Order: sequence, then C-alpha cells, then structure tokens
Amino acid sequence: MRFDFVPFFNPGENLPWDRVIKMMREQTRLADAADFTTVWLTEHHFAHNGYLNAPPNPIMVSCDLAAHSDKIRVGQAPIVLPDWHPLRVAEDIALLDNMTEGRVDFGVAKGINERCTLQFNPEADRRDNEKSYRLFIESLEIILKAWTQTAFTHKGEFYQFPMPGWKETNRFLMPLEEEYHHEDGEYKAMYVHPRPYQDPHPPVWLMSNAPHTYKMAAERGFNVIGMSSPPSKLLSCWDAYCGADAKNGAVHQRGDNTGVCVVIYVAETMEEADKTIRPAINGYYEYLGGSRPAGEWGRRAYLDDDAEPTNEDLNGEWFDFLMKYELIWVGTADYVAEKIAKYQELIGLKHIMLLQQFPGIEYQKILKSMTLFSEKVMPKFGADGVKQ
Repeated sequence: MRFDFVPFFNPGENLPWDRVIKMMREQTRLADAADFTTVWLTEHHFAHNGYLNAPPNPIMVSCDLAAHSDKIRVGQAPIVLPDWHPLRVAEDIALLDNMTEGRVDFGVAKGINERCTLQFNPEADRRDNEKSYRLFIESLEIILKAWTQTAFTHKGEFYQFPMPGWKETNRFLMPLEEEYHHEDGEYKAMYVHPRPYQDPHPPVWLMSNAPHTYKMAAERGFNVIGMSSPPSKLLSCWDAYCGADAKNGAVHQRGDNTGVCVVIYVAETMEEADKTIRPAINGYYEYLGGSRPAGEWGRRAYLDDDAEPTNEDLNGEWFDFLMKYELIWVGTADYVAEKIAKYQELIGLKHIMLLQQFPGIEYQKILKSMTLFSEKVMPKFGADGVKQ
C-alpha cells in the first residue's frame, strides 16, 4: 500500500504565511520519517477567507519541502496547467527534479475555478470547458516534447514554438547549429534545459474522477488520482484505465497507477474523532458545495448515479452523510485500517492520498492524527501492502 498526504494548510482563517510554511515543513518531516511516499501541494489563488489558503505556487513550495526532508517525494496536486506557460513549467519542473535528485511527481489538471483562470490566461476560460480541456492537453504535450526531444517544434491551436521570425543574434552562439537554425539565423527548433533527472521525465499524474481521463492516461502512460467516491464510480474509472490500449502494451490490474484522495482523521476513540472533526467537516463541505454551480458538488454528486438518497441524506449534517457512505474515514486507528482493508478487497485499492483539510481544528490535533495514522494504521499493512 502506498501512502501519500496533502499537508494541512487550510485553517479557515488567514494565518501569516510564514506560519503556514512552517506547519507544512513540520508535517512533511513527520511523514518523511514515517515512510510516506509523496507530499502533494495544491494550487489556489486570491483566497481571502482562509478556506482556500493553499500555496499559489506548488512548485516553489515543493522545492522548500524537499530541502527540509530527506527522501519523501514532492508532487503537485495539481499544477493548474492552463494557467501556466508550458515552457516555464517544463523548465521549472525539470530544474526541481534535478535539485531533488529525482524526487518529483508531476501532477497536473485542467482546473475548475473560473475566478482564477481568467486572471492568468483568457484562453483558459473554464466556462468553455471543451476549449479549456484542449488547452490543457496541448500544454502537457508541449512539456513532454520539451523534456524528451533535443530539438522540438510545436504548432497547435494555442502555441507555436519556435515563434516565427525569431533570429539568433547572440555572437556567443555562433556558428549557428543546423539542427536549430536556418541559414539566415531564424530558429527552426528549440532545446529546453535542463533535462529532467528522472529518465525520461518525472511520473505524470492527472487529477480526475472522469473515466475518459483514466482511459487517456493509460494510453499515454500517465497515472491518475481521484477523489473519494462510491466504489462503483471508482471502478468505472479504474476499469477504463485497465481496458485502454496502454502505452508500450502494458497490462494493468485494478489499482495499478491509480490512487484515491480520502479525508482521514484518526483519534484515540470514535467519540473523540466525531467531536473534534464533525464541525470542521460540516463547514468545509458546505463551503465546497456553495463554491460551485448548483448541484455540481451537491450530495447527489457523491452517490452512485442510480442511488436514491433519503431525506436524511439530503438534509442532515454533511458529516453523517459522508460517514454513512464511507466517503471519509474518521475514527480510531482500527476503524480506519478496516476501511482501507475493505477497499483493498472490494476494488483493489493500492494507493491512498491522505487529505486533512479541517478548518478550525487545532493544529496539534492534526499532528496527533498523522502520528496515530503512521504508528497504528500504516504498520498494519506490511511490505506487500496487505493488512496483517
């Protein structure tokens, strides 16, 4: 079983950012000592209320956390790719990969927050979802070309490299190389440096709960992490991955190259876990539901398509709803371990991303939960990942 985590940075209040960074370092050192595989950093912008108090630049924070740890990998969950220039991402991630000597997991997604995108790139207006998706795919294609081709060109819907009319005038690059220049000095191909440390490049991770994305990922040799969902929805995604014509003829079993991001909190007793986390879960999921268009992240979206929610499901507390359908795992170490083992057996779960965004919770309780998880849950899953 692979265990990753997203550090707590979402306190529901505007803490000084130096304090937030120190908190993330402390959690990363704890996870590093406990043999978590990867710490993942999300990307949010223009937060004013502490609920989306995530780093605006997950690459920079990845660099910092790698410098304050020994072996844990650093990943972006995700880089919202349409908001970035693809050549800058290619350079920055390759540089980070070299600085960490190959400890990078490259996570990307199209993104969902319209209020952010338009401030960076008008072409990425997510109100035109199909166009935004095409921009995402083209940007990822450019990055992979930049990492794997010594002389690459690109002409697409949104970008063209090299730009026409760009002529080399720097005498330190003379004589011109035929591979990159026409006789008149105009560039005909580009080289991006540095090359990634990992060969041919860091593992690519997509963030999605859409079956068509899983199929595309398998075809291109990518990995995917999705949010906690009913088993049938997870299996529809994983079966799409396993059923695709995988790159290089690879054969995948359920759970291969895929993970699930799950809200997990561990306490000494079920009562303590409930008392501590219930208000935070209610507030956080109410906020998430209200931040999206009507129905998109409502309670029906968390259920099987043919499920008939009860009146209590629709009108009761979010905490009770999520616990009932096992969409969050909150309780004692034994309770959480049993949920992991159940999903191993049920769907072939092999990879968990631990999510612990609990606004309003005392930070020391977050550290206590991580400690209990690492000391009392993880050891129950031996070297082969199976519950002992």
